[in-house]
Amino acid sequence: MDSALYPLLQKIRDRALRLADTLPPDERRQMHHQELSPLLWHVGHLLYIEQYWIRERLAGYAPNRAQARLFRSDGLRKAERGAEMPTLEVLAERERDWDPECQALLASLRARRANDPLMQDAYIVQFLIQHHSQHLETMRQVLCARALRDHDHTFEPAWALQSAPLSCVFRVWADGLSWIGDTSAGCVYDNERPGHMVSLPPFAIADRPVSNAEYLGFMEAGGYLSEPYWTQEGWHWRQHTQVEAPWHWRKSAKGLWYGLDHRGPFNLIADAPVFGISAYEAHAVARYYRARLPTEQEWEASARQGLLAQVGQAWEWCANHFYPYPGFTAFPYRGYSMPWFDGGHRSLKGASRFSEKAIFRPSFRNFYTPEKRHIFAGVRLCRYQISPAH
Repeated sequence: MDSALYPLLQKIRDRALRLADTLPPDERRQMHHQELSPLLWHVGHLLYIEQYWIRERLAGYAPNRAQARLFRSDGLRKAERGAEMPTLEVLAERERDWDPECQALLASLRARRANDPLMQDAYIVQFLIQHHSQHLETMRQVLCARALRDHDHTFEPAWALQSAPLSCVFRVWADGLSWIGDTSAGCVYDNERPGHMVSLPPFAIADRPVSNAEYLGFMEAGGYLSEPYWTQEGWHWRQHTQVEAPWHWRKSAKGLWYGLDHRGPFNLIADAPVFGISAYEAHAVARYYRARLPTEQEWEASARQGLLAQVGQAWEWCANHFYPYPGFTAFPYRGYSMPWFDGGHRSLKGASRFSEKAIFRPSFRNFYTPEKRHIFAGVRLCRYQISPAH
């Protein structure tokens, strides 16, 4: 199976190189957001992770401590990484040299380590594809942060975004059981295991996420200035940051809202899902519309029943903290999920327009602390029972 999957791994490597190549050489080393590593680090990290799992863990080669220092997540601090990065040309050459060795090692390991869980059903190749896919999205976050920082504000949108009342349809989940987590359909992460049944009381969930026009309605109604819409923690964050719009929204000289990402400025589509908001903002807009955030169990059950539209346009904040499923076992290493079951990380479901298809599945679980706004996240509303829209 890994021979069929391997071309996708190659394509994702190539996408990372091409993303880094969109910036001038000196900017590939820079941090364009205080929480995001330089682009060159991500490129080198992907190569290091492949060699770590395939050469070291499976084939038994000695550890490459010099590369580990540079490219492990727990190596250099983010602010130190840029100055020590090889050039993009050097990293590209290393990838070209690694590619035939990688394929040869995998071919050998299929016979020698056939019973290893990392080799069964090509788990390690699927794991790497998904790992790399997540880093590609982070690289797009870096590029978006750079665009926001350097934008000259000369763009004028083709139309004015107009606010609109809430118009989603709330789909009803009757009291019942739902499967949550791993369906054993290929490689999944440890936090999706073990799959299990849950009993969910009745709720109603929006058929689509909150739109740009609906979010503008919250803004124009003074949502950012009205403490009752916010949690105590969220209001403190709002007072400290003074944010007043989604992360990537900007106002033109004529006072019109438009969006900006790594591809440049763009017109905001009224009915497109809003993104670029924190969990605090998601809670506030939900309260404004007399609703709440869904739990990730409610979200996943609804997705499996086909109740949700526009999934994959924006990550969707959930009401609960990120938590281990009953019977959780760390695999293939303790550090992927376990450190984040800390009560400080919130769950997100779905995917964003900048996500790779490799992670599109109902059971996939994303997790961030609630103040994050650079992660292309939006919000879908939920209610305990159907009630009139605000």
